[in-house]
Amino acid sequence: MDSTQNKPLTIKEAADYLGLAVATLYKMTMRGTIPFYKPSGGRVYFKQEELEAWVFSKRTSSTAELQAQALTIRKGR
Repeated sequence: MDSTQNKPLTIKEAADYLGLAVATLYKMTMRGTIPFYKPSGGRVYFKQEELEAWVFSKRTSSTAELQAQALTIRKGR
């Protein structure tokens, strides 16, 4: 495993990684919509693998996938 992936990311590094503004990322931490760490109650840190898991956790199916699912359901009747 790459040692840089285990290094905690600062809010700026995490924002750059996700392509978000730092202010947006702060709002997301305040709302609890993204996983983060705040070990001493001050600075906010992130784990890269948790950010990746968060990004890929909200998958939306394509139209083709939804149509295939609908056909499968219809055939099952």
